[in-house]
Amino acid sequence: MIIWRGKGIVVALIAFGCLVLSEIVSRSAFGDEKYYQGHGWPKLIGFWVAAGLVYAFRSWFEGAKRTVVDEKTAKEIMLSSENALFFVPVRFWPPILLGLGVIFFFVRE
Repeated sequence: MIIWRGKGIVVALIAFGCLVLSEIVSRSAFGDEKYYQGHGWPKLIGFWVAAGLVYAFRSWFEGAKRTVVDEKTAKEIMLSSENALFFVPVRFWPPILLGLGVIFFFVRE
């Protein structure tokens, strides 16, 4: 079960889409159905492109911010909703995806 809050599911969709696209491109370029599984660099590129996309859309991922005034103290309070995937805020996912790309580069079938 995937656990997300707000727009966090979009991170998983971007990563999945980039990995599928890298598999399709490697299959069409090398003509071998098992090339993607046997080599780590297509996964590395897929994860790094996903990290770049998540980083590029970071302003869209930022939660809506609003200011309210506490009636008792008359102080302004900034409220914001945070987007997360697997309880990890979206702002931390680009480095995680970069790291996963490096790991999958060295892990073979």
